Amino acid sequence: MSNKPARLLQKYDLLLEHLDFEYIRQCTNGREVENIVKVLRSGEEGYFPQLTAFAEERLKSLRPESRLLRKEQPLATKHTLPEDQWREISNNLHDWEYRMKTLTDELRSAQVESDDTTVPRIRGTFDPFAKEEEPKKVPQSKVIKYCDYDKWDKFDADTEMLKMDLDEERHREMVRLNNQKNSEQPKIVELPPEVKLSQQEKQVIAGKLREKGNDYFRAKEFKEAVEEYGKSLDLFPSAACFNNRAMANIKLQRYDQAIADCNQCLDLEPQNVKALLRKAQALTSTDKRREAYKVYCDVLRIEPTNAVAQTSTSALRRQLPDLPPPNAVRLTIEEVGNDVPQIDFRELIRPKKVIKDKLPDAIKQLKKDTVSLIQQQAQAQTKQETEEMTLFPKQPPRRTPLIEEL
Repeated sequence: MSNKPARLLQKYDLLLEHLDFEYIRQCTNGREVENIVKVLRSGEEGYFPQLTAFAEERLKSLRPESRLLRKEQPLATKHTLPEDQWREISNNLHDWEYRMKTLTDELRSAQVESDDTTVPRIRGTFDPFAKEEEPKKVPQSKVIKYCDYDKWDKFDADTEMLKMDLDEERHREMVRLNNQKNSEQPKIVELPPEVKLSQQEKQVIAGKLREKGNDYFRAKEFKEAVEEYGKSLDLFPSAACFNNRAMANIKLQRYDQAIADCNQCLDLEPQNVKALLRKAQALTSTDKRREAYKVYCDVLRIEPTNAVAQTSTSALRRQLPDLPPPNAVRLTIEEVGNDVPQIDFRELIRPKKVIKDKLPDAIKQLKKDTVSLIQQQAQAQTKQETEEMTLFPKQPPRRTPLIEEL
């Protein structure tokens, strides 16, 4: 037969379904609610702070005198009470003690003056914790009486002189040692160094601290979770712990610290999608939407099908219409050195401007050329009529175009 103790659910004849808000709300049996509170406080079935608090409130309404509702009060000491309150209490006690002593002295003096035997004697102060005083022993004198002849017969003068010399020498040695201690400078005693842990031991302890921080995070106790994550990171920095502390800082609205944790996580793992998403969330909460949009774009380059990044980028583009699409690529412009000849585009436009400016002069020149050409043709025709017929007639002159193409 196993010696393992039975679980509290079996001990109190409870079911796991009884650990529910609705069941506790409808339960009217105070004893059963007490058993449920005991199970929840034990932590055997998990840590549920909200459910435990709800069960305690229900028990308070059903059985206000229950022992489970009693809370221990710390002792009132100088360190637990405020300074003003402690000073007031101390003054009151001193005043009461002074008044009692004065009253006792007055009663004793009155009794001595009256000498009435019928009046009982005033009792002295009694301390139950004081030790009983032992009767003092009267020290026996070492001086031998003159009539004690037996001791005088046993007395050895040389031995007594030797004892006196030894006592005197011990006293001198003690004085010398005390003077030597007072003259020496105080020595600084170094404490032993702390125990050095190996890298594997640090990693194991840091993992346990991180799990403890995760438990606090699930219980929505984010400040305690941040403290446990910090202890874990002091022993062994890891990307997962930085990531978890960043999320806890976001819950506490410490966005700058969350961004710093995400950056440290990305230094260890540059393609950590969770760290990128939490950094973008913190940037969005601090109204740095353009920087958050860039981080979401980095997430989409790593995971193109990430739903959170897609919905966030579309929402940011609706808020800021001038943002580029997530898959946009920025072109880089490189400056060309002085060795390569630069093209002056102004030279390509200059001829058109020249033609436009000289157009009236070209029309005038065209008119002059037309008139001169007509005159030349008329003269040639008159010469041809008067010219005799020859065997080899002259070829007509080549005709020039009216308008030259520029």
